[in-house]
Amino acid sequence: MGLPTYQMKFFLNCIFLCLCTNLLYGQFSAREYFKFGKNKFDEGKYYEAIDFLDKALYEDPNYENALYLRGQSFLSLKQYKLAINDFSRIIEKRSNYDMYTADYFLNRAVARMELQEYDLAEKDFSMALKLHPSDSKIYSEYSRYKYLTYYDKNEAIREINKAIQLNPGISDYYIQRAEYKLALAKFNPRSTEIYESALRDASKAIDMEPDNVDYLMVRTMVNKERGEQMLAVTDYNRMIELNPNSVEAYTERGIIKMQNDLYKSAIQDFSKSIELNEHIEPNYRYRALCRHNSLDFSGAYEDYSRSIKLLQEQLNLSEGEEKDRIKRILADTYLKRGVAATSLGNSMNACADFKMAYDLGSNLGLNYLRKYCGI
Repeated sequence: MGLPTYQMKFFLNCIFLCLCTNLLYGQFSAREYFKFGKNKFDEGKYYEAIDFLDKALYEDPNYENALYLRGQSFLSLKQYKLAINDFSRIIEKRSNYDMYTADYFLNRAVARMELQEYDLAEKDFSMALKLHPSDSKIYSEYSRYKYLTYYDKNEAIREINKAIQLNPGISDYYIQRAEYKLALAKFNPRSTEIYESALRDASKAIDMEPDNVDYLMVRTMVNKERGEQMLAVTDYNRMIELNPNSVEAYTERGIIKMQNDLYKSAIQDFSKSIELNEHIEPNYRYRALCRHNSLDFSGAYEDYSRSIKLLQEQLNLSEGEEKDRIKRILADTYLKRGVAATSLGNSMNACADFKMAYDLGSNLGLNYLRKYCGI
């Protein structure tokens, strides 16, 4: 007895789909899959790149370029252990090391550095430098390793200097050196001189890439340390022109305006930051301070309340030193909201806030309880 017509049609359709699927995935060579993966990698579509590279490696498990590109894709996705596996596979398969092998050691070193496997990273950096001592990229990443692991930031600066000597046309190297000098200057009696040098490096990078928002941010940090806040504001203005949705730029510009008693303008910046991202707590606290100093006690009270809600959520999720830090900020915010409540004539809420501040460890809370609440 034969199959009914509808079942026969279904059976034939299934066979047809299976044949199409086999044709689709079996018609390309490892090299062609690699090309598809490379295109996706260049577009920044790393998951799609990995999918094609997996197929290339299925066709040819020893395809070195596919392993390397997949490792780089994992590195870009911060999947460091998987990246290390791929780079290690290539290194293990090589019978002779050459300057190309240096790149495999370098990438594995970067992945290990991100995992804080510093001893293993150091060995890979050493091997990469031995194999290709004229590659500026290796010195650049090695400088970052030394920045993370050495107390003396001069060690990092020495390595990035070598990168710049080898390739002075890379703007990233100058911004790296500026950041290292920023860290070096904080505890150095020659800080003024070092900040000026950092400024030159940041400006050099910006001259090479005028529209790079990250470079502009570094120069604002340098200028704030130099006490040149208005120069920092100029760069924040430029950052906002380049990226009108930069929450950080609005917030940092608002802080400078607040510090210079430009409360109305600062409120506008903090409000814009909140409009772009309503979950960032400090913007409510800063706007509350500006409103408080502008005698808008009702607006200040409302913003302090939003800040307290977000801080309480953070406190519940934190532990250790971070928990202690948030507690101090939360206690101070309760104190300030209590003062705003006092200015609004709401002594009951004020005293409750002073009590909360005291319970969180603020001795000022007890002083305010005695002063305003008769305790």
